[in-house]
Amino acid sequence: MKKICFVLTVSTGINYGSIFAAPAIRNNESLKAYFSKYYDVSIDYIRDKDTVDYLVVPKPFTPFENENNLPIIEIPAALFMKKDYEEIKSYIDDYFAGDQ
Repeated sequence: MKKICFVLTVSTGINYGSIFAAPAIRNNESLKAYFSKYYDVSIDYIRDKDTVDYLVVPKPFTPFENENNLPIIEIPAALFMKKDYEEIKSYIDDYFAGDQ
């Protein structure tokens, strides 16, 4: 099973940056629950960056250091804010379909 990490919070050196301003949107457990049916999922880049195979990154997003040079799957940030998981999944599936 492909190991993906949704990069939604990263260290900016002084503190942590997120694409989401509102605390209600920052709770990503529903995102993890939805995608765990299809992939091995992490929502904690800082903790899991050494154990995942692909990064799923909202675009635009805060610049961050991809320390392990992992492949990045870019998804429009608006889809995360709308919690349009089906459309996000279609972007991921399209990426993997072209990866074969």
